[in-house]
Amino acid sequence: MIKEYYNSISTYLMELLNSDYIFLIILLTTSVSIIYFIIITYIITQMDSRYFIRIKASVNDVNKNPPLSLMRHAVNHTVFYMVKAAEIILGVILILCGIAMLVLPGQGIITLLIGLSLVPFPGKNKLEQNLLARKSVQSTLNWIRVKANKEPFVFD
Repeated sequence: MIKEYYNSISTYLMELLNSDYIFLIILLTTSVSIIYFIIITYIITQMDSRYFIRIKASVNDVNKNPPLSLMRHAVNHTVFYMVKAAEIILGVILILCGIAMLVLPGQGIITLLIGLSLVPFPGKNKLEQNLLARKSVQSTLNWIRVKANKEPFVFD
């Protein structure tokens, strides 16, 4: 049954698209995959090795060292909110790509992890820690960093 379904789909696609379009699609998807891998590798190698350590700050620590957004509240808030919105949109796109890569070729869980780190939502830290608890995720992240001559990540 699956073989018949596959044959009907492939026959339909071959009739719909000629060989030039199929070659172009293969070339395009391969190029996008390589570019995506380069970008993700760059992002992972630029992160601090202690990025995944969660430090619980007290109220006094926040008052002594206020966040950058509070210190520069006189600066144009529009730019700050535009950057935050772009960060959230990029995070959502990476989450969707990561979900797709769970069944398609690619680094699905790592893409999900990077997307989750960009999007603020309740339970974010717990979900990130759940993904980071997997030895395969930790070893993949650290393998990329070791290949780039960077310190491996430190996990909780």
